[in-house]
Amino acid sequence: MPAPIKTNPYGISDFANLRKRDAYFVDRTSRIPGLETLPYQLFLRPRRFGKSLLVSMLSYYYDVLSAPRFDELFSGTWIHAHPTPYKNQFLVMRFDFSKVDGATLEQYQQSFESTCMIALKAFIRKYRTVLDGEVLKMVAATKTFGVAFDTLTSNADVLPNKIYILIDEYDSFSNRVLAQKGEQTYRDLCHGEGFFKRFFTMLKAQSDVVTNIFITGVSPMTLDDVTSGFNIAQNISQLPQFATLCGFTHADIREVFQYYDDDGQFPIDQEEAFRLVTDWYDNYRFSPDHDAQVVNPALFLGFLGNSIAIGHLPRRMDDRNVRMDYYKLRHLVTTDGRLNGKFAALERLVADGSFLTELVDSFQAETLTRPANFLSLFFYYGMLTIGSEGPEGLRLVIPNQAMRSCIAQFVLSGYQDVYKVNPRTQELANLLGEMAKTGDWRPAIALAAEEVRALLSPRDLLDGEKAVQTALATLCTTSRSLLVRTEHLANFGFADLTMQPDLASFPFLRYGALIEVKYIKKGEKVSETAKKHLLADAKAQADQYVADHRLAQEWRLRPKGSVTLIRLCVIFHGEELLLAEEI
Repeated sequence: MPAPIKTNPYGISDFANLRKRDAYFVDRTSRIPGLETLPYQLFLRPRRFGKSLLVSMLSYYYDVLSAPRFDELFSGTWIHAHPTPYKNQFLVMRFDFSKVDGATLEQYQQSFESTCMIALKAFIRKYRTVLDGEVLKMVAATKTFGVAFDTLTSNADVLPNKIYILIDEYDSFSNRVLAQKGEQTYRDLCHGEGFFKRFFTMLKAQSDVVTNIFITGVSPMTLDDVTSGFNIAQNISQLPQFATLCGFTHADIREVFQYYDDDGQFPIDQEEAFRLVTDWYDNYRFSPDHDAQVVNPALFLGFLGNSIAIGHLPRRMDDRNVRMDYYKLRHLVTTDGRLNGKFAALERLVADGSFLTELVDSFQAETLTRPANFLSLFFYYGMLTIGSEGPEGLRLVIPNQAMRSCIAQFVLSGYQDVYKVNPRTQELANLLGEMAKTGDWRPAIALAAEEVRALLSPRDLLDGEKAVQTALATLCTTSRSLLVRTEHLANFGFADLTMQPDLASFPFLRYGALIEVKYIKKGEKVSETAKKHLLADAKAQADQYVADHRLAQEWRLRPKGSVTLIRLCVIFHGEELLLAEEI
């Protein structure tokens, strides 16, 4: 009798539950020995990247009370055949700070205290049969977490094992404080005598009892802000041996597709699905010393479950929850009602698709005005990833279509917040959809040009060309029919703006566009000779790009495919559209 098909693990963060359900599991337990080389570790990954499941797995592996379930939980994994000496040797105390919330700093403190007490009480209940009775009575008589924890750890001589502390989403609520309450409230939380700083100071003081700590989160910023309270954790996030600890590799994706296809549950072209997943959720590279790229696991598993349920590729590839997560960061790009230097960095990202900078592994919130720190924060949030590295430095790039859309929305929100303009994005999206169906590009370009003028006319266009390219690309990214990219690599050149029809979601589309954006400074006079020169330059560039056979193959261009490519040159004089022509 064939084995039952494995269930989709989407949304499952408890390792025992995952194994009980016989859910699909990509075995990363071979990394456990590497995690034991250091006692105090910080592991960072973007949201929805499987960190909670990792913490749960480690909890069951190290928990002394889970020893009888070792075969049940880990059978078939690498670590089952290669257990380490630390297997099931600890009393495990788990904290999850994602639930800490409040309207004021005082309410956050109360919620934090409550969360810590819940974790401690769960620890006491779990190990009540192995802990000393007198110690349990003393702990029960305390009223605050700090006193209770100190009481427990001060009686190390009667503890049967050392304590392993696991902290999940350590910076979840501190990031929320920064986003919702501002920098001063965040500073009060992390600096001085803030309760969060006191928590880490307390952990550090008990190193003879708490011999191992594993912390997950999104960025190093909060831990750096409480650094004098806890400066003993090693950030292992960019070490090559942990580059694929969370996430699905390309080989994993193909294995998943094949597994469900063999059972008849994935009646979808695997290559088309692979292309779509890698285009929207892939290309995360977390170590400059490791070339492997991984896909966001939550987004991939959501795509998998949706595809199996409906029997075809999903109509929408973006994720509302992810968009809302990143939308909370919009406050970072404005200061006192004005766009700041961080916004300028975002504009360059939209226009160029990448940024040459350093990847900073330690910074404080008050230093986010430095471009390298701000861009590094975007790396930790998953909006950028490691691209190429050379003598000139490290290039951070936008990893995929999902993040390209998020960053464009950031820029659009900045325009709206500061200039109080409300672009007609839905109308433009509809016109772009018509262009992709009929090839009639003029209404869409005309409206886009109107909106570019509205967005940029209040600004002093010091770098007008980049500002125009950014505004145009940002507006066009709102289209659901076209996948918009800037600086698209084609035939050893970079096209200013490409609009690829999303055939996976809308197979009836018949047109795509390649747009070269030319710019004449606002104060310069315009001559017919200058316009002809710019048009000729744009045509030569377009000829170069369309000669790339990969473009024809990926876009399914005619004559072998069904898509006709519209080649356009748009010339702006300042923020005004001067000319739009096919080339």
